[in-house]
Amino acid sequence: MIIDLDMSSRSVAADLAEWSAAEVLDTPFSDGLTLRALVCRLSAGKWQWSIISLDGDNGELISIGLEKSLAAARAMATAEVAKCLDNPID
Repeated sequence: MIIDLDMSSRSVAADLAEWSAAEVLDTPFSDGLTLRALVCRLSAGKWQWSIISLDGDNGELISIGLEKSLAAARAMATAEVAKCLDNPID
């Protein structure tokens, strides 16, 4: 969906069915930081995964990629979260 910023006062209707194809997994930390894994379908046979760090109102994209199936996208997102949680000092 593209939003025309010049028409921002107009309400934007979103198709909620499109959002149902997205999956979000949040991993909160005690210091307020959250790692968010997002998996969503882009088209037939194309799934995007991304890992984002959230700190209050600030966010940063850590990694992103495309896979051919939902299972593969979930697996990659899970592996990327595990890398973020792994302590490199150990």
